[in-house]
Amino acid sequence: MLQKTETVEILRIKSGVEEKVRDTVTIEEPLTIFLNGEEVVTLLYTPSYPEQLAIGFLVSEGVIKKKTHIESIRFYDNKSVININIKANGNASKKLTSKRLITSGCCGGTSFYRADDVKHFKKITSKKKFVKENIVVLMKEMSRRSFNFRKTGGVHSSALAREGRIALFREDIGRHNAIDKILGECFLSNIPLDDTILLTSGRITSEITRKVGRAGIPVVVSRSAPTSLSIKMAREQGVTLIGFVRARRMNIYTEGWRIT
Repeated sequence: MLQKTETVEILRIKSGVEEKVRDTVTIEEPLTIFLNGEEVVTLLYTPSYPEQLAIGFLVSEGVIKKKTHIESIRFYDNKSVININIKANGNASKKLTSKRLITSGCCGGTSFYRADDVKHFKKITSKKKFVKENIVVLMKEMSRRSFNFRKTGGVHSSALAREGRIALFREDIGRHNAIDKILGECFLSNIPLDDTILLTSGRITSEITRKVGRAGIPVVVSRSAPTSLSIKMAREQGVTLIGFVRARRMNIYTEGWRIT
């Protein structure tokens, strides 16, 4: 099991009084992804679920489209390196790095894409409806599970919910990473997503909406704010986008017919 936190000695000043204490902080490490032996990207992440993170990232970028395309996954813990071999895919690594880099991510969040990528996505047509009261409960449950956040204040949380219950939960210094860890797990475990909700503790930017839309998840929910481009993308993809889920309130920005 990879270690997610460590303790450090700090000088704490409270009400003018200085005190040396031990504090718990989130570990940040690089994870370098090699594709068919070629280096493509280094992510900064909280060291957990490296295989799922790498696969989730590559799936989100459209590099891997089917599980059967994956030939091998090997993680080298002592080198913070993961090598993924896939079947020939038209020099996929060059396709990835040739895209323009646009990111508003925190810490490890990285995304290679063009703003019009979503025009090539299949629009989400799921007719599944979700109860608004359940969404509030799910957000509270995700916060309750955010153990490392309560210890360190240094991570984001993400969760996948189905039928009013959380099925997967992940934390990471990067909100993109936390989501990619979930998407990677779903991809590797053949988990269907057309009746699920993706919850995140961070703001919903265009990169997040793009990941959700490509994965086929009909609803994305945050206790924080969306951006203008994320709302536009959600509308184009048919994604229900909900922000500011706090206590008994929420703002539904797109495809509100799914919420009852």
